[in-house]
Amino acid sequence: MVTTTTKTLNYSIIRGNHTNSVNATITSTPGFNINYFGKIPGILKVLELILTVIGIGLVGSMRDERQLQVVTSPAGAPAAGSYYSYRREMFMSGEVYYLCVHSIALAMLLVILMAYAFHTVSSMLTPKGTQVENIMNMVLAILLLIAGIVEIVQTENFKRDDANRDLMTSNEYGVRIAAGVIALINGILFIISFVLSKKELDGPKAV
Repeated sequence: MVTTTTKTLNYSIIRGNHTNSVNATITSTPGFNINYFGKIPGILKVLELILTVIGIGLVGSMRDERQLQVVTSPAGAPAAGSYYSYRREMFMSGEVYYLCVHSIALAMLLVILMAYAFHTVSSMLTPKGTQVENIMNMVLAILLLIAGIVEIVQTENFKRDDANRDLMTSNEYGVRIAAGVIALINGILFIISFVLSKKELDGPKAV
C-alpha cells in the first residue's frame, strides 16, 4: 500500500513595508523518484557509474595467469621459494590500485543512486546533496585521477623492454591507455559533481 503525505507550508515574504503570505502544498510519495536522473547531478552520477563499470571491465580483461619458473640451486636441488611455481593471477603494476579505486567508486555510486531513486521526496523537488556526498566526490576525484595517471604512465613504461622489444600487444596497449583515459575523465566528472554539490549546499548568496 502506498501512502501519500501532503503538507501545507506558509511563507511570509517581506519587501520593504509590504508583507506577502504564500501557501505551498507539497505532496510526498514513497517510491521511485525519477526526477533526480533528469537533473545535471543525476546525469553526472549515471555517467560516472557507466565509466566506472567500463574501467573495471577493461583492466579486468588484462588479468593474466602465469606459472612462475622454479628457481633451483647450482646443485640442482630446489631452492627456497620454489613453491611459488603454482599459477598466480597477475596484473601490471598499478592495476590492482586501479581496480580497488574503481570498486570503491562503484559501491559508493550504487548506494547514492539507490538512495536518491527511492528517496521520499516531493513530486516537484529533487533531494539535495549532503556533506558526506560532497566529500566523497572530492576524494574519489583525486583517487581516480591518480589511478588514470598511474595506468597511463605504467603502460608506457612496460610497453617495451631495455632491448626495445614489445612486452605487450597493440591491443593490450590500447586497452590499458583507454582505461587510463576513462579514469581521468571520470575524475573530472567527480570534480564537476563536487562543485555542483558544494554550490547546492552553500545555497544562494545573500545580496
